[in-house]
Amino acid sequence: MRRFTALVENVRLAFDTLQANRFRSFLTVLGIFIGVLLVVTVAAVLNGFRQSVVDNVEQFGTNSVFIYRHPFVQLGPMSRAVRNRKPLQLADVEAIREHCPSVDIVTPGIEIDTWLKRAKYEREEIDTPRLRGVFPDNVYAANRVIADGRFFTEQENDHRMAVVLLGASSAKALFPNGGAVGKEILVDGRQYTVIGTLEKRKGGPFGEEDEEDSVFLAPYWTLRRFYPGEDDHFILARARTGQLTVALDEITQVLRKQRRVPSSDENNFELGTTESLIQSFDEIVFATMAVMFLLSSVGFMVGGVGVMNIKLVSVRERTREIGLRKAVGARRRDILGQFLVEAVVLCTIGGVLGLVAAEGVLWLVGLALPDLAATTPMWARVFAFGGSASVGLFFGLWPAWKAASLDPVEALRFE
Repeated sequence: MRRFTALVENVRLAFDTLQANRFRSFLTVLGIFIGVLLVVTVAAVLNGFRQSVVDNVEQFGTNSVFIYRHPFVQLGPMSRAVRNRKPLQLADVEAIREHCPSVDIVTPGIEIDTWLKRAKYEREEIDTPRLRGVFPDNVYAANRVIADGRFFTEQENDHRMAVVLLGASSAKALFPNGGAVGKEILVDGRQYTVIGTLEKRKGGPFGEEDEEDSVFLAPYWTLRRFYPGEDDHFILARARTGQLTVALDEITQVLRKQRRVPSSDENNFELGTTESLIQSFDEIVFATMAVMFLLSSVGFMVGGVGVMNIKLVSVRERTREIGLRKAVGARRRDILGQFLVEAVVLCTIGGVLGLVAAEGVLWLVGLALPDLAATTPMWARVFAFGGSASVGLFFGLWPAWKAASLDPVEALRFE
């Protein structure tokens, strides 16, 4: 009880001291304030950005498997061996369908390079349309929702009919007043009949549209007729419920055998799932957060040095006070506790101000970017508060020890 009373008294004395030197105290903890503000704001924004990415990826379904010859997320330049991997073939799809019992749906597709090409309807145009050839079962594998019209059939695919479905953004751009179904459009100079439009997907954190909203989906064999040289396939598979891990193993073994990969070599293809894509993004988030922690640590160090400096000045200014307290019975640990508590309180106030300012910044970010769910994670708050208190404890120890070590007689004589 006596120790608790002493702590409360020290905290009260600390606030009195800080109030007497408010401007100097604020300048002292400015580095801590900036460090906390930086960490909390960046952590909240990245947390919101990550959640948006998770929501977008999960729209394909948690049992989805994405297969392609190149990495889905590439940090740094791609090696020559990776660039020269051979494309996936329809034979690979048939092998998966035949030898992977844990796979429910497997469907290939191709994406046409339409660089400097256009899609047109009357006076409306879209530059570089995202033209993709898929099979009818893509509507189930990719969890697509039809907004208007219908998806194309097996017969339309087999007969290479020039029909197309428009993503939500593509439909809005070419048909701002609606009524896309049944209209004739030109894509790369070829005429297609619009038979359906797709529901809009969840957008990105900064208000940008999902790339799936800008697609032009045509039957696979139709595009192979129009673009016979295109054979760089992507494959979308869906595992049966509860069998995703087994499906990944089966697909890996089948593709390694199908593509004749030696047992000592790595895969010459990439498998991605909702979880693995999120993990790849998390690596980027972690690297960004590491940089932010480094910058915030610099702020904490600057603030800590400022705290040590101002507390050393305080010890010199209050030498007679220290001598008087010792003369009336204060012990070394009492003086040590008083100055240490002052340093911790000073830094903690800087941390709390940083937290409050960060919440204000996030409120403004929410107004500017309503699609970005920037919420402060609890670990960021704990780091900010605990880090600022730790800085006060560490950098305030030396001034507090110096104050506690003063000789009372010499301190009373100090002018």
